[in-house]
Amino acid sequence: MFKKCLLNAAALLMIVVSGPGFAQTQSEADAQSLLSAFASYTDLRIGAVGQNLGTLAATGEAKSGNWEKMKALLSGYQKSDGGLVVWFVRPDGTYYTADKGLMEVKLSDRDYFSALMSGQTISAALVVSKSTGQRSAVIAVPVKEGGKVIGAIGASLFLDRLSEQVGSALALRADAAFFSLAPNGLTTLHKKADRHFLDPRELGSETLKKAANEMLANPAGETAYEFDNARKKAIYRTSPLTQWKFAIIFDAAGQR
Repeated sequence: MFKKCLLNAAALLMIVVSGPGFAQTQSEADAQSLLSAFASYTDLRIGAVGQNLGTLAATGEAKSGNWEKMKALLSGYQKSDGGLVVWFVRPDGTYYTADKGLMEVKLSDRDYFSALMSGQTISAALVVSKSTGQRSAVIAVPVKEGGKVIGAIGASLFLDRLSEQVGSALALRADAAFFSLAPNGLTTLHKKADRHFLDPRELGSETLKKAANEMLANPAGETAYEFDNARKKAIYRTSPLTQWKFAIIFDAAGQR
């Protein structure tokens, strides 16, 4: 299921970037098209993971609450997707991953945990994964039996890997880039993966700080700032799924 969705997203990106696109002309119309593709690709990726987890959570194996019974299902899904780790968590925070089994640490200290155990679906909560150490976005679905939450099935989606996929698909020219911000201002995706989880408002540029605040306060628009000794222009929009702010940026001097 995921591979089909990813192929559809890749096809969308190929349509956008083929011919005289953003990489060649850098026109605002091309930038808007790439912004739409960037946002659609990412939301489709996260949404597909959520749908797959929902399917797993509805199985008898998951509803049993028995790790040994559900392990094969979760392992099969993880093997089909190299960009995430799949897990099952109990109401006390004890959890198992598809590749490592029972973990020595718990998830009960995660900010999203109470909401998850109260029956809410989690979409793109930012964490450094306890099982892999990778910067990740958590997607998780409660497992219910008899109207009661008995646990949850989740996935930690690796942001470095997702950024690689986006960057490869967009194929932007050297003076262009992409990034996305969580509602709290942390960078979730970036052309340069070492920027993940950094707040652009803390990078020493007052104009970048102003631009980031503007992006966080508005659903969509354009802004400009100076960073890395260059004046940048950005167009942005908000994801209805994660509330992330997606942006395509380029050197303002290079616009033509």
